[in-house]
Amino acid sequence: MEFDVDRLVGMAQAGLRLEPPPSEEEIAQILNGFKTAFGLSEDVVEQARRQLHATFELRMELGETIEGEEEHTPWLAGRLAQIEPFYWERYRKFLARSGWGPNVLLTLDRSLNNLLGLLGDPANTHPWKRRGLVVGDVQSGKTATYAGLINKASDAGYRMIILLTGTLENVRRQTQERLDAAFVGFDSRDYLTTGQLQRKRHVGVGLIDGQRDGVVFTSRDKDFRKNTATALNISLDSVKDPVLVVSKKNKAVLERLASWLRARNADREGRIDLPLLLIDDEADNASINTKSTPDETTAINRAIRDLLTLFRRSSYVGFTATPFANIFIDPDTTDEWIDDDLFPRDFIHILEPPSNYIGMDRLFPPLEPDDEEGAGERDDRVLTGIIQEIEDEEDWLPLNHKKDVTPGPLPDSLGEALNWFLLTCSIRDLRADSGYPGGGGPIHRSMLVNVSRFTATQDLVASDLQLELERIQLSVRHHGAKRPDSAEASSKDIAKLKEVFDIHGADCEFSWSDVLARLHESIASVQVQPINQRTGSAVLDYGSMKGPPGIRVIAVGGNSLSRGITLEGLTISYFLRNSKAYDTLLQMGRWFGYRDGYGDLCRIWMSPESEGWYRHITLATEELKRDFRRMRTQRATPREFGLRVRTHPDTLIITARNKMATGMDVVAEVQEVSLSGRGIETSRVHRRPSHNAANLELVGSFVEHLLSDHSEFEEARGDTAYLWEQIPATQIADFVERFLVHPLNHDFQGESIAEHLRNAANEDAHPWTRWNVALMRQGSAGPDWLAPSFGRLRVTPKMRVVRVRDDTTPKSVLLSGNKARVGGSRDVLCGLTKTEEAEALERARERNPTSRRIPEDDARFVMRNPLLIIYLVRGALSNESYLEDGMIMPALALHFPGERDPNAKKRYVRYRLNRVAQEDYGLLEDEPAVDEDVDD
Repeated sequence: MEFDVDRLVGMAQAGLRLEPPPSEEEIAQILNGFKTAFGLSEDVVEQARRQLHATFELRMELGETIEGEEEHTPWLAGRLAQIEPFYWERYRKFLARSGWGPNVLLTLDRSLNNLLGLLGDPANTHPWKRRGLVVGDVQSGKTATYAGLINKASDAGYRMIILLTGTLENVRRQTQERLDAAFVGFDSRDYLTTGQLQRKRHVGVGLIDGQRDGVVFTSRDKDFRKNTATALNISLDSVKDPVLVVSKKNKAVLERLASWLRARNADREGRIDLPLLLIDDEADNASINTKSTPDETTAINRAIRDLLTLFRRSSYVGFTATPFANIFIDPDTTDEWIDDDLFPRDFIHILEPPSNYIGMDRLFPPLEPDDEEGAGERDDRVLTGIIQEIEDEEDWLPLNHKKDVTPGPLPDSLGEALNWFLLTCSIRDLRADSGYPGGGGPIHRSMLVNVSRFTATQDLVASDLQLELERIQLSVRHHGAKRPDSAEASSKDIAKLKEVFDIHGADCEFSWSDVLARLHESIASVQVQPINQRTGSAVLDYGSMKGPPGIRVIAVGGNSLSRGITLEGLTISYFLRNSKAYDTLLQMGRWFGYRDGYGDLCRIWMSPESEGWYRHITLATEELKRDFRRMRTQRATPREFGLRVRTHPDTLIITARNKMATGMDVVAEVQEVSLSGRGIETSRVHRRPSHNAANLELVGSFVEHLLSDHSEFEEARGDTAYLWEQIPATQIADFVERFLVHPLNHDFQGESIAEHLRNAANEDAHPWTRWNVALMRQGSAGPDWLAPSFGRLRVTPKMRVVRVRDDTTPKSVLLSGNKARVGGSRDVLCGLTKTEEAEALERARERNPTSRRIPEDDARFVMRNPLLIIYLVRGALSNESYLEDGMIMPALALHFPGERDPNAKKRYVRYRLNRVAQEDYGLLEDEPAVDEDVDD
């Protein structure tokens, strides 16, 4: 018997237990047995051992379900013995051959059974309808989950399955291709080529067991067409196998489908008495009724509800990674003719991704204050070094560009991203040859460039990138075989590749000479391809090339790359967009997903603003999921439990405003964020002089008040600051609330903090009732006219090299570069007494006996009173050039005593509540009485 690594791994898995996972000794024992029996080499056994370790380490949780208030009789457990799992078994084998670990498959099986049990029982001939929502993560495998549900539902007796994809044909096409492999079992293009039954070319599950296949009325090339379905001369009653339709959300297509179903399958009452499973992928996109009045309905929403009403027995399951729009559906919306809306009244199921999923929490964890002596303990799952900053786009392609813009020369950041992508192709090929765990990932290699929503602009960017790519490919072909030093001397392109390798690849397991030697072979087939409505997704036909080198593409696009489309082997992303909706930003994040074998090579280039947006969305999304989990704990139903979504102050919106027509903004008290032991700053200030002038005037009034009411002050820290002590928290609250904080300071919510401080002032024992205030007085040397005075106090502003961001809304100035800091780490010492400073140093030396510096966390730990620091900053554009002729830009820092507390103090934040939550809070007014005898 000829053995390769995959065959050995499969045989070993068959002999190992799944739960609990096998021990190292058990894996070694079974592999050594095969080695002895078949005379296997140590290299093959070692590679198999690595794959088995990785496979059994992957786990997936079952997820949680919130069920509706209507009584639902459990039915699946009683029928399992009678259900032949033909479709599910061949799909399970298909996933196993695709690399799914046994523990993940076991959990998926259980999770799908739970989900199937929430649907209507197809054997129950009485009318029923079910409405639910499944919430997963972006690029986490929702397709695999609903494909599994389709297979299990088919085994259970569902006869009609409609899968609705997004609004774009290229997304529908890719989904059809996946369902051909995961459920149908043959290539639908052959079956429906001319509208008549053709030969079947088995693919995917059909290659595992082709005894039976699904029936399909759509293909990879064509959405539903009445003449095609009619030509097949098939009615739903005439076939025993389930019928699948994969359709995009298009009014004409959905109406065409409903018309054919009525004409060919409905009874005299115009209804179809067969069980329907309608899966709505990207359920937050296009499916939502965005009309503001209950008696109006959007076309696609009405078409979906019409399909559901057509069947006497129907289950609707929405799948989404961004449920923000779905929770704002009014559950009381009904229509006399069209049945109830798509609110998930019966269940909400939360999918838990496997342990190797790379999601928001691993890429964009909430920011913590910078500590120059080293940050505290970090979650070891957080990936560092992935996010790369774009700061050179303004002369190339401004964020707010028009559709007729002509991009300038490619920016250095995009050139660096392109070079690193080409280098990763070589590194991953070397890994595939060397038996690296995960094999360097899938054979396909993709790079994403999402910088414009305009097709014409995308085409121009793609053209410029193609020219750059061809020049590099030519240089590598001519000089790549030379010795590295000779190649670098002969070609500026290769010298640049070496420079990029030193930045991003120095820690990889291969040398520069190894990577260069393989580079020509690895990048020769790379091409740039615009992906939009004009080009379609046919160019991303990953299935057309099963073997090496695979598809190697730099995909340039916008909306077509933002929903549904999967870029196989995505390694590099270059993202420059100004969308401000939570759901849109998340769907644009094609970089979330699985990167086994090459996760360390992945990079994402984006602006600092985008990174901040994603960090805030991470917080909002995690909080929403916690609310779902709390629903489960309290046994609440979707109908009776109000959901809320944290809003971003002034800048980000949760979802399109017309999808939130029934939502309401409220201020709510939460326990999620503690200020104890933290320091927060306004490291981004307004660009407009009027805003800074208003803040400076406010600072002047505040200082004058301090001088009049609290005349005693001291010069702290070697005369670097004026210090006032024991200032009431209410005065701090008034000042912070009136201070114009730029909304992109995500952690500094002035109104919320002010409200918090006022509450603290009413508690005698609260440690934050009295504050210290420091006005930094000594900055960098500058002309005398740069030094303002506050009464008898004179302040020399700090001179900082700043970055002006005219593309933000509103325009902003970054005072801090990449560190997100206004002041230095020692500024917090202004609020300490000599005794406290000694205590802090002693605390620091418990960890490092030779330490001479006091980390901020230690200073805040011993601090008796919280500290407000006021900075006056002038922006330097060069040694002799000042921003706005030396405009003073006030900035603030707040330092809170104590230790960072995971148990959380109360904090006020703003939320958007759905209609159910509004009812719970008593925010809905009673409807006025109606005199039925009076016409409108």
